Amino acid sequence: MKNTLLFLALAFHAQAFDITVADKDHVAVANGDKVVAKLMMANDLSTPEKHHDTYKPYLHVFDASGATRLTKGPGFAYTHHRGIFLGFSKIAYGGKSYDRWHMKGGDQVVTKVTPGDNAFTAHIDWQGDTTAPFLTEERRFTFTTPAKPFYLGIEMNSAIKTVSGEADISGDPEHAGAQFRPSELVDTQSTTYIFPGEKIDAHKVKDLPWAAEVFTIEGKTFTVVILNHPDNPKDTATSAYRDYGRFGMFPKGKATAEAPFKLRYQWLIAEGDVRDAAVFQQAWNTFAGKSDPTPAITINASERKAAKPKK
Repeated sequence: MKNTLLFLALAFHAQAFDITVADKDHVAVANGDKVVAKLMMANDLSTPEKHHDTYKPYLHVFDASGATRLTKGPGFAYTHHRGIFLGFSKIAYGGKSYDRWHMKGGDQVVTKVTPGDNAFTAHIDWQGDTTAPFLTEERRFTFTTPAKPFYLGIEMNSAIKTVSGEADISGDPEHAGAQFRPSELVDTQSTTYIFPGEKIDAHKVKDLPWAAEVFTIEGKTFTVVILNHPDNPKDTATSAYRDYGRFGMFPKGKATAEAPFKLRYQWLIAEGDVRDAAVFQQAWNTFAGKSDPTPAITINASERKAAKPKK
């Protein structure tokens, strides 16, 4: 039944990772006894404040020990930036425009979670003008233990459909796409980005196979790389330049009930400062099924931008 919450409150063991689904609240992903990721999926309408904090699902990422949270939740600067998240600020549907990035006038609501081997699928309603959805999504996260120096791999496969008709899904590189947002405690003075190719300008380049970020939280340095699968929409922009660390890929396209808008990305997380083009390229080749050579790289210090306070 539509709009019925069908959560599975259970622990699912699958090889390296335990998937624990807590009713109407979160999905915890543990490697041994260490929680390394957690999908936050509550949708609490009891007060305006709780609604604001729970209007979209997002994935928190932790260090290998499970002690340090690497990603941001609600509040602080740019409150709508949360963990690993997916959204679009300009969705044209039925003669109207919807903003499901800032979550103006509607939520993304998880209605069911289906666990699998080292994975789970969140079934998500993208609300329209009412609580009824105009888009439905299946967002599958798969977890791996990659080759060193990475300790965690997170693959996201998303398929977004309309309930009827066609949707034009768009926005801009700053306000749309699949994104990773470091913790509010990120050291904005040291955030660094790495790109494949010489003299890359992330404001202009399209269809990069990967991009990496080095950031520091609570005195600890981490590296995250996003891998852009070749099946993703072409003309994809890479947004990777802010000092607070929000970065990712911005695709655009169309969706119908019969032909979903499909996206596939992988994030690899390492402890320490990794700037090895061969490591990044090999990871992408494995993900994409390619054998492309190791490129030259561009290393850019982040651009400074004054953060806006919480609204």
